[in-house]
Amino acid sequence: MSDTPETPRQWPLWLIVSLMANMILVGLLAGFLIQAGPKDKPDGPPRERISWGERGDPNREAIRRVFKEAFKASGEERMARVELRRQLAEAVLADPYNADAVREAFSNLRSADDSVNEATHEAMVGLFASMTMEERQHMAEILRRGPRGHRSKRKMEPAERGGPADGPPPPPPPPSDMEP
Repeated sequence: MSDTPETPRQWPLWLIVSLMANMILVGLLAGFLIQAGPKDKPDGPPRERISWGERGDPNREAIRRVFKEAFKASGEERMARVELRRQLAEAVLADPYNADAVREAFSNLRSADDSVNEATHEAMVGLFASMTMEERQHMAEILRRGPRGHRSKRKMEPAERGGPADGPPPPPPPPSDMEP
């Protein structure tokens, strides 16, 4: 046995700094990989998220089928819209800038949006015939609420939920029977 007390072994400073630097690099690399996501995007029309009801809803499958088929029916129109968005981006980036070309590109994009909506709506009109009355009632409720009807008020902008952006209510009109 030795009379000298045992002192805890200290880690060298360079080892601690090296470990911290390596952890930072691994964290950055993992963050970039997670943020980048998959690189191979399938060819075809872009995906759009459509809500078709709550998970426990018995009509969900019929609603989902209608939206899915209507989405497929507008595939060509959505691909054309993607091309028009690319043309809009090219017009915005053109040097020298041509405001008339950008206006025309926006006009073409609006027309493409209308074409997508028309194809989708026309497919839905045909598909509604295959639904039961209960399913159509549920679909009518979804259509009545609109695309933002399923979101909570916390996620909506103040102006969309009647918040402070709307301002105070207008003053009441003055009574018409007042005498001076």
